[in-house]
Amino acid sequence: MSSWKKSSKAGQVHHRERSQLSSREHLGLLEKKKDYKERAVDYQTKGNVIRELKKKALDKNPEEYYFNMVNTKLKNGVHSLKKKYKEYTDDQLKLMQSQDLKYIKYKHQMERKKIDRLQSSSHLIDSESRPSTSHIFFVDSQKQVEKFDPVKKMRTHPALINRRSNRLTIEQLKSMKVNLDDELINKFQKQRKKKYAELQKRIDREKKLEQVESAMEAKLLLKNPKQTDKDDDDFWSDDEAEKANEKKKTKVVPRKK
Repeated sequence: MSSWKKSSKAGQVHHRERSQLSSREHLGLLEKKKDYKERAVDYQTKGNVIRELKKKALDKNPEEYYFNMVNTKLKNGVHSLKKKYKEYTDDQLKLMQSQDLKYIKYKHQMERKKIDRLQSSSHLIDSESRPSTSHIFFVDSQKQVEKFDPVKKMRTHPALINRRSNRLTIEQLKSMKVNLDDELINKFQKQRKKKYAELQKRIDREKKLEQVESAMEAKLLLKNPKQTDKDDDDFWSDDEAEKANEKKKTKVVPRKK
C-alpha cells in the first residue's frame, strides 16, 4: 500500500506559494497570513499595555510617596536596593521581641506609678468625668422661689457657689483670713483642670500599653509554647521550687501487717 501511495503522488501538481513580485523585491518577502497574524497580535498587546499605563497615570495620586523611590536604583533595567536589609536569625528575632516586651512592661509600670501619684494628690471630686449632680432646695411658696439666693443659703462666697468640694462658709473664710481674688480662684481652677486632663490621658495611655503588652505576650506564647513552663519555674525561688517538687512526689507508705 505504501508503494501505491508514493506512485499516486508522483503525478501530483505542487502548489507553490505566491512569491514577491520582481518589482517589489526591495520590500522583502511577501507577507503571508501567519506573518500578519503575529504582527496584529503584537500590535494589539502593545496597545493594551499603553492604554493601561495611561489609565494608571491618570489615576495616580500626585502626593504618593514610597521609601523605595529613594532606596532603590536601576541596574540593567531592574530595580534593586541600594543597601540590603539586614537579615536576622530566629534567635535574634526572639531576643528582640522579648526586649520589646520588657520595655513595654517598664513603660506600663511607670504610667501606673504616675497615675497613682496623681490620684493620691487629687480628690477627683470636681472632675468633669464624674456624673453631674444637683443640689435641690425645697421651699413653701412661689415668692420664696423668686427671692431665693443660693449664696445666702449656703453662707459662702459667690465665687465658690459652683464648686462641689471645698465650699467654705463665710465664717470659715473670715477665721482663715484668706483674701479671695477672682484671678487667683481662676488660676487654681485651671491648674486643677489641667491636672485632671493629664490624669485622664495617662489612664488612656496605660490602657493602650496594657493591650499592647497582652498582645505581645500572646504572640510570644504562640511562637514558644514550651516557654511557659520555664517561665513558671523561673518565677519561683529555689526554696519554693523545692517545696513544690516535694509535694509532687508521691509518698510510698508501707502497708501495716
